[in-house]
Amino acid sequence: MPPSPSALYAPPRLLTPPAPPQTWYDYFDQHRDLYMAPQAYDWTCSICAATWVLQATGIEPDAARESVAYEMGYPSCVNPSVGLANTQCMLDCFARYGLKAHIEWVDWARALELARTTTGCLNSTSWYHFVGVRGLYGNNTLWVANSAPGYRGIWDQIQYGTFQQWAGSWKFVWLEH
Repeated sequence: MPPSPSALYAPPRLLTPPAPPQTWYDYFDQHRDLYMAPQAYDWTCSICAATWVLQATGIEPDAARESVAYEMGYPSCVNPSVGLANTQCMLDCFARYGLKAHIEWVDWARALELARTTTGCLNSTSWYHFVGVRGLYGNNTLWVANSAPGYRGIWDQIQYGTFQQWAGSWKFVWLEH
């Protein structure tokens, strides 16, 4: 059968180039307000924070805390006796998901700088708690995803005065992008 004459007069189909692949940071930028469910056990804050990061970045949007606990090394690296035994275990967990992460002791200025440009998990060895980092609230307040809201006076923001109470004890596990 010969082609229909109407096909000769149809407008050309323009190919649209595919959208560039979305990076984890692009996804995170749209999902940094993702809900952080409360932790079920007092020793699981590091697991909760790491799970939140994996979900909020889109690396593993359906990550379950139980599976992340095993990826972090339960029971040798994270357990009811000590919580997270070694921050390197969190770094290794992120690496298993293809993320390049760094552990850095931070002061206030560096914490703000990192929160402005990336995400990860923040911990104070004096506060003894981990939170996910959403970014900044305004220009001078850390915005965090806290699985134990109100623990030692911190809800979803960390201000300068609170940070300084435990100055020298803050560690940031941040993602490279």
